[in-house]
Amino acid sequence: MKKLLTLIFIGLIGAMPSCKEMNDNDGKTQIVQDSLINVFPTWQALKIKIDDNRTEMNIIIGDAAFYKASPEVKNQKAIELGKMVLRIYGKDNYLEKGNLTVTKDIHNTSETPADGITVPINFSELKKAAGN
Repeated sequence: MKKLLTLIFIGLIGAMPSCKEMNDNDGKTQIVQDSLINVFPTWQALKIKIDDNRTEMNIIIGDAAFYKASPEVKNQKAIELGKMVLRIYGKDNYLEKGNLTVTKDIHNTSETPADGITVPINFSELKKAAGN
């Protein structure tokens, strides 16, 4: 019985760093949300999805004004967003790729809006360009 309790205790201690890591990522996601106005001043709906292995981040924005922007402007804003995310997550993050999806639905809650326009974010390339 004593050995069983010891194993459970060791397992709980081993699980603590992973809990801290998730909370840390959750806090950074909140910072991304709070900072989003710097890149998208007219956004009204937001969903951020990070895959299980933390290498891909998808950001879905409901913004009727930005939805009408040219593809060049959308690409530039995706790059700005990617740089902002990398600053927030720091140089030792696992992010490799992502997507910015824009919908005109300002009440969007879907990860795949029907009218969504998706622009890729290449975090790996942005890291290389920044020297990380």
